[in-house]
Amino acid sequence: MEVRLQAALRAQRIDSQSLRGAIAHLTDIVSHAKRTQSDIIAPIMERIRRLAPDTVAAPGYLLRGSEGNLIDVLNSQLVLLLSGQPRTGKTWIAREIASALQMAGFEVRVGQHVDEAERFLTEAAGGERLYLLDDPLGSREPLPGASASLATLRGLIGRIPRNRRLIVAQSEPVLLQATHQPSIENCSLGTHGWVVVGGLTHDLALAVWSRASEVHSVPNDLWRRLEALIMDGEELRDVGAITYLAQTHAQLPPNASDAEIIRQARSDAFDFVVQLAEKGPAYESLLRAVALATTNSTGASDTELSFIINGGDEEPGLVPELGVWSFSGDTPPLPQYGVEPSFTEDQMAALNALQRRRVVDEVGDLTLFSHPYLRAGAQALLRGDTRHMREQVKAQRTRGIACLSDRVELASSPPPSLSRHGPRHTHAF
Repeated sequence: MEVRLQAALRAQRIDSQSLRGAIAHLTDIVSHAKRTQSDIIAPIMERIRRLAPDTVAAPGYLLRGSEGNLIDVLNSQLVLLLSGQPRTGKTWIAREIASALQMAGFEVRVGQHVDEAERFLTEAAGGERLYLLDDPLGSREPLPGASASLATLRGLIGRIPRNRRLIVAQSEPVLLQATHQPSIENCSLGTHGWVVVGGLTHDLALAVWSRASEVHSVPNDLWRRLEALIMDGEELRDVGAITYLAQTHAQLPPNASDAEIIRQARSDAFDFVVQLAEKGPAYESLLRAVALATTNSTGASDTELSFIINGGDEEPGLVPELGVWSFSGDTPPLPQYGVEPSFTEDQMAALNALQRRRVVDEVGDLTLFSHPYLRAGAQALLRGDTRHMREQVKAQRTRGIACLSDRVELASSPPPSLSRHGPRHTHAF
């Protein structure tokens, strides 16, 4: 009977250390009810409600299929390290795994401070415990003291008792910046590597959208629009973006375009990018240039980006529509930049800083945003809140179209209905 009662109480998230005390409380209630011939159900339910901690599970969680393996890793290694780009669902998964152990009798706490996790997990008193550290080094950029927190975390991981567990969910860009490493593979803590949480599959993204839109009463027409956007592209594959859009759908303008819908879903990314742009003109110009000159899968070279920023009125790539024809057999000279474009020192320093923070990545000799989430935020800078800013954006877009890269021209071009330039055709015979 006691074993069955303990199992029932664990199902109410009462941890193993508290079971005997909980059973004693319930026994007192039963004894009192027998003596007084009073109702027993209501006081027992009230006592359980007061004893049971709140669940740490994320509401509306949808299984990805990897949870069982992650729980096995946690139980065998005592530590589970989760990382990935912002809003991919690291905390979502971490809470689900923590909830599974909470249901098994672990006392669970969630926080951001490594020192608190260390005290909770190494304290001699108490039974089975789990601590979920959520972005302990910072969510957008490293917190003051991130290096010290990282050192403490390294030390803690090596001395966790067998009846304790630690889950760490940390934003990848911040982790790379705090560790001064170029890739997540170089950021292991002792023998423990990081499990990278990626975007959702099409089917799971649709399921998340369906559930979130039902909870937040999203109109059917918007529901169908988002279903198509999710199925046709890669922009909306993050748990955070999808749920945020459902929560804030009423803020969308009437007849919102696809771009406006995606911008709304990524509005917190825009806030982050604005903070970066406010570091100075070099940051702002560079972020706009990368937003103009790249796509989610194609980048731009330093030459192309510096031309967009510093190229002046030169338009070497705008060849007349009829092109150049040669019947003599001589190949006409290809267009060239009058002056080889280059970054200023401030712009080069800004680019290096953005690379260190993993806002942008280098793929070969090309630069592009490290995640669609960040690119969407930077694209909002292209709106231009003042006449002067709109003129700057227009000039940069023109230089993007007028540069010598077809790849960058295509990325920089507005939709065909808005474009004043036809495609470039240069023919040599």
